[in-house]
Amino acid sequence: MNILKPQSNQIKTALLVVMSLFFSSQALAIKSVSAYALFNGKAILSIDGKRYMLRAGEISPEGLKLISSTTVAAVISIDGKEERIGLNVNATNEAMHIGSVVPDYVTTVTLSMGAGGFFHAKGEINGKSVIFLVDTGANSVAMNVSTARWLDIDYESGKKSLASTANGLTRMYSVVLDKVSVGEIELDNVQAAIIQDPGPPAILLGMSFLSKLEMKRTGTTMELIQR
Repeated sequence: MNILKPQSNQIKTALLVVMSLFFSSQALAIKSVSAYALFNGKAILSIDGKRYMLRAGEISPEGLKLISSTTVAAVISIDGKEERIGLNVNATNEAMHIGSVVPDYVTTVTLSMGAGGFFHAKGEINGKSVIFLVDTGANSVAMNVSTARWLDIDYESGKKSLASTANGLTRMYSVVLDKVSVGEIELDNVQAAIIQDPGPPAILLGMSFLSKLEMKRTGTTMELIQR
């Protein structure tokens, strides 16, 4: 029996080498990478024509790892080799899409990129005018407690939980907003997170609203399209 153990170990080692070579060759097979949207800590990358939203530290199915990202550039790693890439969108013939096919009849709101590479949108929450910061990395519409009070949102009756923020764990209330609108686009019963102060300095327009829409970005312009 002892004679077979080295052979068994050799087989295991060989399998590990083969698996390592497989994943390494998978990463090396990547032919093209470009950045379609850059945010602090996350990026939308096009890898051989497929688009992914990656957060810093995440790895795509092709083996590309996003090391870090700002609104200016992203640092990626392919097979251990790091490279810095900037935003690469040709407004004349390249566009970034999130969602399915746009129907024939739609309501569209067009946003322009502002300072720092962010998109802001004028809208309303329960009939009160607000300015949103578009954030595809936020799970829901989010705001701090002070803003919720100003909007007369009964957040204390919402479900209580804890949220992980830059300041550590803090109290959060999950609520449902009756109406949220951006331009002519209006949605009912939108999930929102109310975070204990200081919380987010701006009202984040997250995926509880954006996932109900089509998003199309061409260069420094983003379109929100209601299905």
